[in-house]
Amino acid sequence: MKQILFILLLCFGLSASSQCVSNQSFTLSSPGPYSPGDVIAVDYTLGTFTQLNINWIIAFQINLGAGWTNLIPLIAPVNTSTQSGFWLWDNQHTFPSGLNFGPGWRFVNTGFNPDWGSSSTGPLTMRFRVTVNQTCTADDLSISMNVFGDCLTGGWNNGACCADPAYNIYNGVVQIPPIITSNINHY
Repeated sequence: MKQILFILLLCFGLSASSQCVSNQSFTLSSPGPYSPGDVIAVDYTLGTFTQLNINWIIAFQINLGAGWTNLIPLIAPVNTSTQSGFWLWDNQHTFPSGLNFGPGWRFVNTGFNPDWGSSSTGPLTMRFRVTVNQTCTADDLSISMNVFGDCLTGGWNNGACCADPAYNIYNGVVQIPPIITSNINHY
């Protein structure tokens, strides 16, 4: 009896905290480790977005460690939904819920409500480029991606929202080349 109860509670718990984002993948133009001045292209693909409570996908936020600089968008996601709209690169945007977003791509819905997302369920692919900052310390080079639905941003309110954790793309630190000095002669 206890086993059946445990299994039922486990199944309920898993369905109550359903995730909307799945089948994520990435490629890096070179695998790392990275040194100051290295330029890296990142390709990210969201395979599937499950529309929990008609929650539509609205934004991809890029999270970078302090060791990166010069974030440049290269390829935006393509609007594969049935309504009109486009993916806009944005360095900073505050959504109706107060969520402070950026940098990344956010969907501008021109067919219904501008605060609604895209009805696309994927796949959605994008590319950006970053440069390792000039530094003499082992700064953080983490890269991760958050995917937000319009329920989290306040554009749609229909029950439970998707609150997926950030997807880790890279963890590492700046590799500092050794400092080579000539011998010191004491006379």
